Amino acid sequence: MRLVVSLLAAACALNAADPKAMADAQWRMAMSSAVNAVNAKNLPKAEQLFQSAVQATEHFEATDPRVGATVNGLGLVLKEEKKFAEAEKAFGRALAIMEKAYGADSLDVGNVSFNLASVLIAEGRYDAALPIVLKCRALFEKNLGKDSLKTASALCMAGDAYRNLKKYGEAEGPLRQCADVREAAGGMENTELADALFSLAQVYQQLGKYAMADSRFKLAEKIRELTLGVTSPQFADVLEAHAALLKNMGRDQEAAKDLAMASAVRRTTKK
Repeated sequence: MRLVVSLLAAACALNAADPKAMADAQWRMAMSSAVNAVNAKNLPKAEQLFQSAVQATEHFEATDPRVGATVNGLGLVLKEEKKFAEAEKAFGRALAIMEKAYGADSLDVGNVSFNLASVLIAEGRYDAALPIVLKCRALFEKNLGKDSLKTASALCMAGDAYRNLKKYGEAEGPLRQCADVREAAGGMENTELADALFSLAQVYQQLGKYAMADSRFKLAEKIRELTLGVTSPQFADVLEAHAALLKNMGRDQEAAKDLAMASAVRRTTKK
């Protein structure tokens, strides 16, 4: 027992004499606690702990990737808290660090770029997000391959950016590729596939390709019903969008059926 106490005392003395060692220990502890808080869905606590971890990195080199990883983690929490301006700033700082630490073509740069683009999308800044999305798509393809789910996510994000910018012709290709990769990787009962199909159906509708939009809406409906349940708001979203298409196609009875089901879902979710 005395030996253990002596060893602990020696370790503490070493840390006290070495600020970098102490900072690294504090950083590891704060990061571990921050991740635990995220897993517990305690976002305010997670933000506080990530801020502590950022402070602990002050003794690291400015280009140390641990600094970039910490600031990126803080950005993810801020994004979940919808503090978009602060999250954007955090991701921008993390991106600069990762580019210097690992190079502009690294997967880490792709990951942080994706996070930054997602914040800009959440803010509705599609023009600003699009070049960043295209950049991270290229990095994911280079580092992970065209069939990776991360590549698919970047494709879908690019397609949704084009769709919101009303560039429907440019949105079709990325969304179709995204849907294909997600179907191949996760099968048909896949909520992310439903998201891609829903966006693709909306694009086809705007392009006047009603038959193709109809089939994608139907498939998205079935997948969301199976995976999320008949009372999910996402299921109601696709029902309402499909009903609008069916009206345009002169299929009023089918449209009324979808709208009635969507209304029932909305009433359920309000209770």
